[in-house]
Amino acid sequence: MAGEETLQLNVLCPERPPITGIGVKSVTLFGSEGQIQIMPGHAAMIGSLETGTFSYETAQGQEKSGVISSGFFEVSGNQVTVSAATLELDEEISLERAKAAQSKAENALMAMEIDEHQFKKYQLKLQRAIVRQQAVGKKLSS
Repeated sequence: MAGEETLQLNVLCPERPPITGIGVKSVTLFGSEGQIQIMPGHAAMIGSLETGTFSYETAQGQEKSGVISSGFFEVSGNQVTVSAATLELDEEISLERAKAAQSKAENALMAMEIDEHQFKKYQLKLQRAIVRQQAVGKKLSS
């Protein structure tokens, strides 16, 4: 494939080795404005990420997907850079662990003594647990 037909993807997360220089046909992210698909020739932009699904198709046609949480992305030329707090690829997600995280977050949110900071923290944990379960559900149904 010619360079103009692919993008170079870089993903940076604090808890995992960086994913750098992968040639991709497209990248799909969940941004603050909703889902966005980035393909070669996309206009330059910077945006914020929300918890949601993340996927890309390699230059060889292989699909990779997972769940990503808050952060930022930048599209510049043929480069897509994603900086996220967390990224779990589908094969790394445990449905049982996601269900346990959902239950723990729901219980914490129902606690009377929870302060605003803790409420926001567990609200985000609940959101991630639900999205992880949805991602695994899609993988199991395909």
